[in-house]
Amino acid sequence: MNIFKYKAITESGDNEHGMILADSDYTAYHLVSKKNLKPINVSKIRRIKSQIKLEEILMFFLHIDFQLKCGVKINEAIDNFISHHGNKTLNMKLLEISESLKNGESLGNSFKNSIFDETIVGLLNSAEQTGNISEVISNILSFLKLKKDWNDKVKSIVAYPLLITFIAIAIMWFCITILGPQVSTLIQDYDQSSTLPVLTDFAINYLPQISTGLSALLIFGIFAVFVMAFSKNGKQFIYEMLLKMPKFGEILKTTALWQFCKILHMSLNAKLDFMKALELCINSVPYESIKSDLSQVQNKMINGNKIVEAFSSSNCLSPAILTALYVGEEGNHLSESMGHISDELYKSVLNQLKNFGKSLSVSLTLFTGGIFIFILYSLFYPMYSCMEMISS
Repeated sequence: MNIFKYKAITESGDNEHGMILADSDYTAYHLVSKKNLKPINVSKIRRIKSQIKLEEILMFFLHIDFQLKCGVKINEAIDNFISHHGNKTLNMKLLEISESLKNGESLGNSFKNSIFDETIVGLLNSAEQTGNISEVISNILSFLKLKKDWNDKVKSIVAYPLLITFIAIAIMWFCITILGPQVSTLIQDYDQSSTLPVLTDFAINYLPQISTGLSALLIFGIFAVFVMAFSKNGKQFIYEMLLKMPKFGEILKTTALWQFCKILHMSLNAKLDFMKALELCINSVPYESIKSDLSQVQNKMINGNKIVEAFSSSNCLSPAILTALYVGEEGNHLSESMGHISDELYKSVLNQLKNFGKSLSVSLTLFTGGIFIFILYSLFYPMYSCMEMISS
């Protein structure tokens, strides 16, 4: 099937634009005509791969949530969104989903293998079975808002250290490549028999080579990580290395556990069976070591262990999570307990991220400040001494 865009005139004489799925130009033209439209132009759209941002996914679910609450069917809500949205890649995927729904496919199957991850597909599948689609869409919307908020905070916290690093590199490059040779020329022009001070000689003759070598090593490292990220094993290796990093690894682990508890909360809210909800949550974890640990918990539950007994054997779950599981299981309100603990974990990971950003900023400021002072001293002090001698 191909995707066609069309421009047509309605019965009232207004212009209408849209997209339609068809196997040929003739079929596309015929389908547009069946909508009581007079086609002006129908053309095939080539497959364009443009990036789909989280904000656009969030906007889609905001639209669907509102439309469902207004009593609109989900496939009609998707069509309404397509007609007012500009990202062609997103529109193509959504159009395929809409056509699949119109052809009688289930909600889960229609969204499967699309731009949405397994968590969203699993929740939508359970929503169709239980009939509470609107509630599940609201939960997904809440989760996506938290993810966007998390991404925005990460960007704002990381922006300052990156800015410091960029400014420091620019200043050091200017001092070493522009001022350094001029200082050397000035000193040698004044006294050809004199030798450069040790620090000045190091800054002019050796520091550029060291900087070049470190830059090349950094570029090679970034390139290697980029290449490894394209393979599943390489990506897992990168994830596991990041998890072992001090402080930063703890942030990643807490983030994974927050998402695990949040998805479990949403799954149970959607009336999904606990074992299916657990499987959905485990599949959402990107880190193989944590996923393996939780899979062992799942196996113990399959063998008949109670929820708390099985989860107590986990090496990655905190006492707070185990307490929430115990209280939820005993009081028969597991969903509410998971919702509470996910909120607490979210606050915790934000505090960890904020503290990490502060410590990183201070460390980079001290490091770059020290390098900057060293360069200034090694370059300007000899020049100042030389100028004093000239004036005397």
